[in-house]
Amino acid sequence: MKRFKIAKVLSLAFAAVFAVSVFTTNAFAATNAETHKRDLTAEEIALIATVFDADYYAKQCPDVVDALGTSDAQTLFAHFLGFGLWEERQPNAQFNVDVYATRNVDLHKAFGDDIVAYYVHYASHPEEQAGRGISTLGDAMRRHAAVYSVYDFVVGQEQPREGAMKIQTENVTQFNYMSDNDIISYWNDEGILAAILAQ
Repeated sequence: MKRFKIAKVLSLAFAAVFAVSVFTTNAFAATNAETHKRDLTAEEIALIATVFDADYYAKQCPDVVDALGTSDAQTLFAHFLGFGLWEERQPNAQFNVDVYATRNVDLHKAFGDDIVAYYVHYASHPEEQAGRGISTLGDAMRRHAAVYSVYDFVVGQEQPREGAMKIQTENVTQFNYMSDNDIISYWNDEGILAAILAQ
């Protein structure tokens, strides 16, 4: 009987911690997107359009397709500009803004938490991409690299802000041989993708 009570107490404690972490993470993500959201210039929109893949976005963001009731490329791009970009959703299979910001110390020292600056840099400097490595969560996993949210960087600092939580830890091993699309599909099926997008 005593073991049952201990197990019940531990279960309730775990559930409470999980609920608090999920709800505070989602609130934090909403705050980040709302805090950083701004109007984009015509030049920024044109550059971001060059890295947006509507088919990929529709496949990886079924919640968006369901909410919009369409997978029309222009509608999806408008959603990405208005919401997805700020929520750190991935615009194509080869680019994740959080990985790009985390891996490139020179950029996060220069741009800090200016998410648009990373997109503009990526799109306007294609000649640099080979030297900067593959900017996907899957590649970061295979390299056992930690990834932080772009919103955790501060201009002039080499490290993320104090207290920043990793959105991906460096010791993930179960995905080493999966493609990026397989990893994202798995995360979507398990509800992990929603938690990552919410950070």
